[in-house]
Amino acid sequence: MKELNHSAVYVEATRTDIHDIVRTLVDAIGAPAVQQLAGTNDATAPHRWAHPDSTEPDTMTEQRLRLGYRVWLTLQPLEDPQAAVDWLMSPNRALDEERPMDFIARLHAQQVVNTAESLVTHEDRR
Repeated sequence: MKELNHSAVYVEATRTDIHDIVRTLVDAIGAPAVQQLAGTNDATAPHRWAHPDSTEPDTMTEQRLRLGYRVWLTLQPLEDPQAAVDWLMSPNRALDEERPMDFIARLHAQQVVNTAESLVTHEDRR
């Protein structure tokens, strides 16, 4: 298992091109999940944002997408992409039985990042 580097994950999530972030998230968790975490009702938006020659999301949506990417990068040491997707979509006791996706959509960065880090460092296996 790779060692978790909190600072490197943060830097990558803040500096990576937004189109690359959206493309990675769409490939990893699917466009409907990206739509949910971005907080948009437009089902075509994730595919549009993933295209490098297309428009970019508004500032608030970009913040949600970058947080989602940060959480996704944090989960990479799990080495099982489906386990990471399942974790994002499932109620979590550390998040008051809410889904991590919902915390991302509301930009509750500290709680969702800390919970993801606890998962991959085995401090809390849920």
